[in-house]
Amino acid sequence: MFSGGFEIWMLAILAPAMLLASWNDYRTHRVPNWLNAALAAAGIAAQGWVWGWAGVGQALGGMAVGFALLFGLWLMRGMGAGDVKFMAAIGAWLGPQMTLYAVAAGGIVGGILAIAMIIARGKWRETGTNFGVLLTKMSSVRTALSEFGSVGSLAGQAGVMPYAIPLTIGTGLVVLTKYSGWWGVL
Repeated sequence: MFSGGFEIWMLAILAPAMLLASWNDYRTHRVPNWLNAALAAAGIAAQGWVWGWAGVGQALGGMAVGFALLFGLWLMRGMGAGDVKFMAAIGAWLGPQMTLYAVAAGGIVGGILAIAMIIARGKWRETGTNFGVLLTKMSSVRTALSEFGSVGSLAGQAGVMPYAIPLTIGTGLVVLTKYSGWWGVL
């Protein structure tokens, strides 16, 4: 998927935008809409510039994958809408296949960071309680889509992870493996 010059644009635009989104999410628990919109527009434009209409199709496909994979979590109030839009914007740069891998890598990184946060904060009991609430939440469609057990309602107990951070790390790992040539090995 990568070729002549696109990598430079990706490095120059995507990397700083992801770092800014992660920093902002860490500080305020929000990823700004203007940043997501600018990142998506730049990804579509860069893909279109390098590969024409096929690139635009790849960008839109990547956005659709990034959005669709996290939309369910937002619908169940398990993550913020800014994180969903952020992954869609990243998808404009990566295309569908790499976006899928980036979401998976971000999920793994998020799980590792969540465990580290639990250990560092010593929030074992609160985490156990939250896990029980989440199991109850998933017991029916009515509770799954309700505010019950949402990230907002559980935030004060064990802490909330700014999810732009694991998405950024996961995306960085996927792009790094692609650039370094490990892609074919993995």
